[in-house]
Amino acid sequence: MKIALTGLPKSGKTTIFNALTGSEHSTDKYIPADSINIGVVQITDPRITQLSQLYKPKKTIYAHIEYRDYPGIFSQDIENAESSMIQDLKGCEGFALVLRNFVDDELDAIVGERNPLKDLMRFEEEMVLSDLIVAENRLERIELSYKRGVKTPAIQNEEKLLKLVCEDLREGLPLRNMELNAEDAKTLRGFQFFSQKPLLLLVNCSEDEYNQQEELLSQLSGRGYLAIAIAGRFEEELSKLDDEEAQVFMEDMGIASSIRDRLTQLSYQLMGYLSFFTVGDDEVRAWTITRGDNALTAAGKIHSDLARGFIRAECFSYDDIIQHGNEKILREKGLFRLEGKEYVVKDGDVISIRFNV
Repeated sequence: MKIALTGLPKSGKTTIFNALTGSEHSTDKYIPADSINIGVVQITDPRITQLSQLYKPKKTIYAHIEYRDYPGIFSQDIENAESSMIQDLKGCEGFALVLRNFVDDELDAIVGERNPLKDLMRFEEEMVLSDLIVAENRLERIELSYKRGVKTPAIQNEEKLLKLVCEDLREGLPLRNMELNAEDAKTLRGFQFFSQKPLLLLVNCSEDEYNQQEELLSQLSGRGYLAIAIAGRFEEELSKLDDEEAQVFMEDMGIASSIRDRLTQLSYQLMGYLSFFTVGDDEVRAWTITRGDNALTAAGKIHSDLARGFIRAECFSYDDIIQHGNEKILREKGLFRLEGKEYVVKDGDVISIRFNV
């Protein structure tokens, strides 16, 4: 999973990225950022820790998320749709938009006073505009293909869908709110529209104002956004402390868990993901799939051969194995299940695939 940390210049993206990944990239307000910072964050899942203690495998592999810290987004950058940075940004599955909500007199003079709601609207407008340009260009190419005698049912269906897309975009509506059936969603997937990507809002505030963000967060939530307050500079300093020292300061601030744990959990929530597990003497591992995915999809996640030769999925729940201690007891109690291809995988399922290739 790739999540883009993005937003307007000097909103504190790299500060939050440093806190999240333990990096030390420059956050000098006078030096313009011109490259992408990349960090991989392991998801601390206590279930994997417990399973590892139970099975004592040679390897324990947690799920992870790749966060990519992009320079501030300008209109001219978005309009340059062929730039390598914009193409890289399109490859991310979701956006974490950093909204500046801290006072800084020098930044006020450089980029203007803080206004997170205005910044959010600007970001959404630029994403929508970029998507509209892409959709309209594609419609022009479809019209040209008609003139050349190419008019297949697939192209006609695409044209009909893109016209609906353009209607929403001209109204300023992001595509993530558009209701799509599975076939239409598949058609649009290749466009990688910006405004269709899930969006998490990170309200970057000062340490002193961290506990004063309720009204703003309520406004954002009321507009349908998933949002959280983060004292970026404070969190960056916390990331440099050992766990015991950091816990003391977190308690003083009323922060229940580290920025790493909070953002990875919210990223899963944002993307609608869940974890299933594979276990054994060699390896205990967490795998990430989308809620609603079936056993065949889970098998393919592990290895394409397992999906190709799928016979059955042997399943039991994490809670059951922790409660009873071993698989033999689960079998005796009828807690082992054999499921077919269409079984909808649940969060915390432990799965072994029977297959024949």
